[in-house]
Amino acid sequence: MSTDPGPVESEVLDRLERRSPAAIADTNHGGVRTLAPGIDPVHADCAFAGTVRTVVLDPDALWAPVGTLDAAREDEVVVVDADESVDEAIWGELLSSYASEQGVRGMVTDGAVRDVSGIRELGFPAFAREVTPRGPSGDAAVERDVRVTVGGASMAPGDVLVGDESGVVVIDRDAVEDVAAEADAVDRKERQVERLIDDGNSLERAFEDAGMG
Repeated sequence: MSTDPGPVESEVLDRLERRSPAAIADTNHGGVRTLAPGIDPVHADCAFAGTVRTVVLDPDALWAPVGTLDAAREDEVVVVDADESVDEAIWGELLSSYASEQGVRGMVTDGAVRDVSGIRELGFPAFAREVTPRGPSGDAAVERDVRVTVGGASMAPGDVLVGDESGVVVIDRDAVEDVAAEADAVDRKERQVERLIDDGNSLERAFEDAGMG
């Protein structure tokens, strides 16, 4: 059954975007999962945080998720479950341009993308398993706005994804506020370690004094 809980507030997403996926993972919160290595950004400067909007594609007849993108709201991130099929690209420059204009914050797929130079020039955060010049051959999505598993991580519409060059994490919708607060605490401890090292402390002592030992 499809669900559409609506987006998380922009202020919360902006706050999470200022925290790295590493800091969020370091909270060890039960509502956080990490996408497996291999779902990589297609260019640098790709930090994003957005509310999940999902679509499932037929891996034997892939299709660009145009309908899903048309339905996507500002501050969302489109998550495309292609069942790890990478023979055909499901995303490229045109979709990235349209997504940027609509306020979509990023795209994550276990499939392939193309037009990397164009996506890079737009500065649109796109994460994928592979890159290929070949376009899709199908003509329809299988399901929209349903729970999916991408990069080994289960996620549902309304959950939140946060990504950068280190990778992507997913946060359960009902855990977003708690995780944001805990990620802030992780960041404060890391900044404290830096100050202690600058003051001449050893790395071991700095970690201990910051409560990270």
